[in-house]
Amino acid sequence: MSNPKKPNLEKSSPEKSNPEKLLNGQTVIEAVSESEPELIHIAVSFAGRLLSDLGAHVIRVVPERDLLVRLRTSADEQLGDSSVLATYLNRNKVLLNVEEIGSVEGEAIQLVLTGSEGDTFPAASRVCASAIANSSALDSANVSELGIQGLVGLTDLFGEPGEQPLAMGGHQTAYATGYAIFCAAMASLTKLKFRGETDTANVNSVDALAWVNWKGFAAGALGFPIRRAGKNADAPVVKCADGYFAFMHMPNNWEDVKAELSDPRLDDEQFAKPGRRSKNAGALNEILAEWAADKPWLYLYDFCQQHAIPGGPILGGSELLQDPLYLHRNYFTSTPHLVEGEEKDVQVPGLPMTVEDVAEDAIGEASKAARFSDNTPTDLPLSGKLVLDLGIFTAGSVTSTLLADLGATVIKVESESYSDPFRIWPGMKGDSPFFTFNNRNKLGLNLDLKTEDGHSQFLELVKRADIVVENFRRGVLGRLGIDYPVLKAANPKIVLASISGQGASGPGSGHVSFGSTLEAIGGVAAMTGYPGEGCYISGRNLNYPDQIVCLYGAGAVMAALMKVEETGRGMHIDVSQREVTTLAVGEVVAAASLLGGQDDFPGNKNLNAYLQDIYPSSDGWLCVTLANEVCAGEVARLLECELSELEARFVDWLADRTSHAAIELLRPLGVAVFKANTGAEAAEEPSIKAGYAFTETASGQMVKGFPFQFKNNPLTIYEESPSMGEHTDQITELLSG
Repeated sequence: MSNPKKPNLEKSSPEKSNPEKLLNGQTVIEAVSESEPELIHIAVSFAGRLLSDLGAHVIRVVPERDLLVRLRTSADEQLGDSSVLATYLNRNKVLLNVEEIGSVEGEAIQLVLTGSEGDTFPAASRVCASAIANSSALDSANVSELGIQGLVGLTDLFGEPGEQPLAMGGHQTAYATGYAIFCAAMASLTKLKFRGETDTANVNSVDALAWVNWKGFAAGALGFPIRRAGKNADAPVVKCADGYFAFMHMPNNWEDVKAELSDPRLDDEQFAKPGRRSKNAGALNEILAEWAADKPWLYLYDFCQQHAIPGGPILGGSELLQDPLYLHRNYFTSTPHLVEGEEKDVQVPGLPMTVEDVAEDAIGEASKAARFSDNTPTDLPLSGKLVLDLGIFTAGSVTSTLLADLGATVIKVESESYSDPFRIWPGMKGDSPFFTFNNRNKLGLNLDLKTEDGHSQFLELVKRADIVVENFRRGVLGRLGIDYPVLKAANPKIVLASISGQGASGPGSGHVSFGSTLEAIGGVAAMTGYPGEGCYISGRNLNYPDQIVCLYGAGAVMAALMKVEETGRGMHIDVSQREVTTLAVGEVVAAASLLGGQDDFPGNKNLNAYLQDIYPSSDGWLCVTLANEVCAGEVARLLECELSELEARFVDWLADRTSHAAIELLRPLGVAVFKANTGAEAAEEPSIKAGYAFTETASGQMVKGFPFQFKNNPLTIYEESPSMGEHTDQITELLSG
């Protein structure tokens, strides 16, 4: 392998205001065996790319047969040479052949990212990634990205009811796993930095993807299963004059929608109340589709933003490259790619965060309060850190939850007039399962920030805190009088983490968005659908960007804390959910920058497999991947047919068998085959129940578990989710003491 870049372990001096320098001084080895599944090669390399973008010195040990180079996209079919996926994931890394490993021996290595089989590097810490947990009954089964989405119930959320389920397009299984690896890597680096201790973190795709699909799992386990609604969904995608547009109108938007459409059918009783509109969403969506059909998406987008309606166009790679907000934020960055022997620059997504402000030198030490809870662990990466959680729903709230899981004391700050909306469930007394699933390991504080007393008490907490996390709409912190200048005046070492929909500044950054509408404008929805037909977003059922931004956001907070430890200067970091989403289609952006367009999405197909799709069995749907011709030949012999007629025969053969019977026959032949589970079925999967994605509190309440797990100091559930203001008296007493 020809490689112009050689290891250079001399670190440049840190630049306090540049997020690209937050991990300066950290050396990471990325080494995955050829025997690991393709998705693990992608996931580990993606995590390495995220670390490299934050300034870590990442050295990738390239296997003799580099799977990344072999993984093709539709662009590679036209361009030839090396894979745009490999170009995207290898950016800014040092690439070494296996025989060149000796050149880094003896150097200070903080972390190794590797597969389930481990590695040969004597590292301070490591993150070991696998597709399925080694202890699982499935650990010997061949796997595919499609199969794991089916196993954890994700494929049941996309497509038309009764018709073929759909996977999220692209490499979302690998990228979601990669975000979990990144978070585990940052936890490992933080543990080494703050505690001087090494550990091994284990990540597997099944637990990571089940953790991402917590809504489907929770709803299925609790008896109100979520299923795909397709054209009858509350969040429809409709065809417009120049593409497709995703709507996510809320109850408070109804009068504005009625006024704009000016359609007498909307006065019908079936649309009179939110519950009726939800029940009759199919009929409502037909009216929306008629209205949108002759309008360009810019008109629809302007209408949505004028009335604070979450919505957005389905954007592909070429549209993303021209997006005014992304251009303003200099989000895309160039990297070289070979095209027919000639080196050309391709555009790929860059950092999904900015450092908005950095404090001046801190004077003295910030005061610290006594321990707010005797239950908080003392041996985890963030033990001793205090987090003030202003987050709501998932994006901000679960970023804080991950910090709590890693040992920080997290105080959830709410008031009677403004509580986390996840607490409320129609027809249910007390906190909803969606709240309790996500907010265990926290303390609850009732504090009205709009009052003088509430404001002053909050700033007293800031003096003792390390981190504030929020995901309010832009401008809310300023109106509350607690924006970053105020916080850093109270505590110059404070880290303010803002989890925003589209970043802190730029054209349209303040536009209202919902997790699933970010799938539309972030590029994932453009790859999710039936070939030649419309696209799909996950709506309220998943909100995929909300889930992955938590993993990145928690990792970004830890990177900021490590830098504060060095400099004594706090900072305001802003993480863009939309940009985190576009990172998960980076190879599509790279291809579009070369070709100027994008092919239709392949549905459930896979260009790198001999055969892949979701097929009906006699009792459900099966996710099937025949990775290569050898595997296909084995199946053809089973079916007693020629390869040329395999797929047609295979469809009939599966239709006559139960899913269990088909799996029993196909897995020994090397076929990656898994049921396309519903959320309720996923909740009963032994491999998920035995994992760490879901667990129980001391009271026996089922809650979200962890996207990764440490070997030496395991993460645990040590606090029940707090009721509104449950610990107010306790916290107030400590503040006044």
